[in-house]
Amino acid sequence: MSGQSWMAIVLRIVAMTGVQFISLIGALFIGGFILGFLERQANGRVIHAFGIKGIYYTAWLGTPIHELSHAVMCLIFRHRVTEVKLLQAVDTDGTMGYVRHAYNPNSLYQRIGNLFIGVAPLIGGSLIIALCAKWMTYDSSLAFFDWSQAPQQFSFFDLPSWTALGKAILQIFQSLFAVSNYGHPAFWLFVLIALCISSRMSLSNEDIRGAGSGAGALFGLLLVANALSVLLDPALHMQITYWIGRFNFLLMVMLSLSVFFSLLVLLISHLLFLTVGRR
Repeated sequence: MSGQSWMAIVLRIVAMTGVQFISLIGALFIGGFILGFLERQANGRVIHAFGIKGIYYTAWLGTPIHELSHAVMCLIFRHRVTEVKLLQAVDTDGTMGYVRHAYNPNSLYQRIGNLFIGVAPLIGGSLIIALCAKWMTYDSSLAFFDWSQAPQQFSFFDLPSWTALGKAILQIFQSLFAVSNYGHPAFWLFVLIALCISSRMSLSNEDIRGAGSGAGALFGLLLVANALSVLLDPALHMQITYWIGRFNFLLMVMLSLSVFFSLLVLLISHLLFLTVGRR
């Protein structure tokens, strides 16, 4: 095989890996950026209206869920949790809770775990909001719990995939906010829970640094898997892409709920800023 043929194979493997990697973490990156922006804007308005104590109106629930998401992901990736603080008074750098953990740097699995531990609040918070929506509303057919609704090959670079995603999100919101739900107290309890959780889902600088340390390990694993696929078994690449697509589709549907309620938190905080903060 000529040098040019090998170079073409290498470029193909890198391109395949890049597409999979973006598809896997793209939703987390976009969702994290949007939720972080919305949370900063809402916090500024709440603090202006009520002082720092105003943060606790949602943090009493949102921060423990945030930290528990980190802790659970630590256990999944076999990190040793050394200290957990679910909620505390805001310190000088804005920290209201934390999870400290240790891991074996020689373990690829645990190194990859750093990525998912760092972004755990996005996954855990969205999952809890989604589960509450399913269990606490009376006219809800949340289709993202039905795997058959996800495209077989969802990709960030495929327009039909985005069309299917838009249809799924629209169907969920139409069902969730059906008028028949408004008369049930459980629905309004769900709204309160969702507002509290979504208001505390953004990632800290420490979360982002931790996630970044695991991203390289994950990319390397995908690179090796795709190399084996090209050289030995093309079906392996299809299986990896299939499961990444399914995971990403469901994650983005759940993140859409989190973003919606975070936007609602910002709207409420802005109204409070206009009415209370300017007295």
